[in-house]
Amino acid sequence: MESKEISATVRRLFPTVGDLFAMLGIVLGVQVVVGLLLSVVAGFGGFDMQNAAPEAVGRYMCLLYLTTMSLGLLGAILYRRKRGGKGKLFPLSVARLNPVLLLWVCVFLVAVSVVIEPLLSLLPNIQQDMGRGVWTLVMLVVFAPLFEEFICRGVVLGSMRAKYGVMTAWLGSSLFFGVLHLSPMLVVNAFVLGLILGYICLATDSIWASVLLHAFNNAIAYVILIFGDGERLLIDWIGNRTFYIVIYCVAAVVAVVSAYKMWMALRHMKEAEKPVVAEE
Repeated sequence: MESKEISATVRRLFPTVGDLFAMLGIVLGVQVVVGLLLSVVAGFGGFDMQNAAPEAVGRYMCLLYLTTMSLGLLGAILYRRKRGGKGKLFPLSVARLNPVLLLWVCVFLVAVSVVIEPLLSLLPNIQQDMGRGVWTLVMLVVFAPLFEEFICRGVVLGSMRAKYGVMTAWLGSSLFFGVLHLSPMLVVNAFVLGLILGYICLATDSIWASVLLHAFNNAIAYVILIFGDGERLLIDWIGNRTFYIVIYCVAAVVAVVSAYKMWMALRHMKEAEKPVVAEE
């Protein structure tokens, strides 16, 4: 009887599935509400986003993102605190940051993006005008990595690891990160990216590693954005089909080998760690 009561207590501890949906609702809900309010204010101020200059759109989107994600992060932290969440909230250590490891993951990210591109091209993409210029760059390469990593690899991964252990936290936080992006194409892309970022955060015990790699990924996306060819595939850029197949095969080998090494490293982490809840 006592073991059943302990098991039931553990199931109710933060974060439950309901808690994850609640935090997702907080972050997305803030974006909707604040987005509507800012659009009304911008309308009264005479700002027409449809006809505004790309630099002005970038400034507006940067302000919108900074406001909504600041409130979303604060809301997720307060919710976690109210629910008695355990575990390290933000692993800020830099002791285990390894330049070689970071370089390998950069190559891994590029290889994976090449491999999954044909799949992503089949999925619908709900596009949003991000604008151009310095403000867009700051939003994508500074604010997005910071806020999204602090929410997904900080609040979510850290809390899930404390209760469920490494593997569930790794998968669950990646799924949370994917769903946060809403658009089907971005959901799949962000989920795969989240798996890699979650691993590097766990491997280094530092959120700064995932922030840096997230910034690297978004910087590449911004370069593609400013050339105005976001809809073009790699094969369109290359032109030569044979050369594309060679590049794709090399990327596939790199991705598979890297994914295997990542999986084995995560298994070692799992074997070496017991969930905090199990020790209580």
